Amino acid sequence: MNKDEGKRLLLTRSKAFRDRYFKAYGRMALRVGKDSYLMTRNTLPLSGIRESDVHLYDINTGEIGLLFRSRNDVNAVVLACTEASVLFSSEAQMMRPALDDLAQIIGPDVRISPTEDSPDVLRALKDRNGCFLRKRGILGIGRDLDEAVAAALILEKSAEAEILAPKVGGLKYLSPAKAKEMRQFYLNKYTKVNTQDHVPFVNIGSQEFKIRNAIIDCGKEMCHKDLVQGSWGNISVRLNRNEMLITPSGMDYFDIKTEDIVKVNIGTLEYIVQGRRPSSEVLLHADIYKSHPGCNAIIHTHSNGCSVFAAARAGFRIDNPLIHEIIGDMNVTEPEMPGTPELSREVSKALVENSACIIANHGAIFCGPELDIVLNVADAIEAKACNLLGLSSSTRLMAEKDEEEELQ
Repeated sequence: MNKDEGKRLLLTRSKAFRDRYFKAYGRMALRVGKDSYLMTRNTLPLSGIRESDVHLYDINTGEIGLLFRSRNDVNAVVLACTEASVLFSSEAQMMRPALDDLAQIIGPDVRISPTEDSPDVLRALKDRNGCFLRKRGILGIGRDLDEAVAAALILEKSAEAEILAPKVGGLKYLSPAKAKEMRQFYLNKYTKVNTQDHVPFVNIGSQEFKIRNAIIDCGKEMCHKDLVQGSWGNISVRLNRNEMLITPSGMDYFDIKTEDIVKVNIGTLEYIVQGRRPSSEVLLHADIYKSHPGCNAIIHTHSNGCSVFAAARAGFRIDNPLIHEIIGDMNVTEPEMPGTPELSREVSKALVENSACIIANHGAIFCGPELDIVLNVADAIEAKACNLLGLSSSTRLMAEKDEEEELQ
């Protein structure tokens, strides 16, 4: 990767830090060669980085340079100061995962570095893709910029859950064994699929071509609405009685091309092996289509508001009559491993009288007659979850923290 390509990538991926839930200040860095790296100016709003803010540095300079030299597997770094991360890291000693995406991308627990000094930071990052910096915020790292950005966003989401979950019964943490199992799944399976640069273009009709591109557009819109982080979540559309189109596993939504969308047989789960592998939740999507004849589109989200409820294993009622008529209430499943028949059965139970539900320790899922309707409903439900939690105004976090301390 050359300097210009790296700059464009930094500017593009910085757009992931939008202001729906929080404001993030900090810097991003990207290795662009054996001897150099690009880094943005410090304490910038991460959502507003410009080309003039990005500069080239020698790999032998700075704390970020030392991190790159110490970890050959790290090619990108995100430092993000957010209100929730500062509040959480000020007092906590570590973070246990209550969300499976945290266990997968970061590790079976999250450490807190007491300082920003390199020895402390490197210890906190050992075998992990991120950590908290005491009273300073978040440090996310990755093999590439997509992974580092996703790590930072998921750490922020988890810090919000730590602060807000007491409103809905408190966090229900994953067991250490399950968290470790999820981390191994991420390292050994999730990151190993769909790594080829290109797959053969599929000869398809105009209607299928249109649906594939509608799924791609929906994925980008999910990112713009902050309903997912990185490559998490998935989308599918029923193509016909026997087949569905679904997003590929582990690919960033802005990198997916028409030929990357996977056509899967709903009954057998068969697909063309020369192409991409489908989302790991392909069984879940197929089972929903089989049990819900009127369902033609499914969206699975990992949004911040609904994730707080997922981490607390709590549902909520929908009091808007129009939306309630469309989806019912947001019931919650029992916790099960992602991608398993057990999870599919749990979701099917929650969807018997509803068209959406909270997936315990995971996220939320929505189904309906058309893709654009399902996306709008998912966005509306996320807004409802945020309103119930007070997440729509970041300044509320500090006020609520102060109120809790006064009561104690």
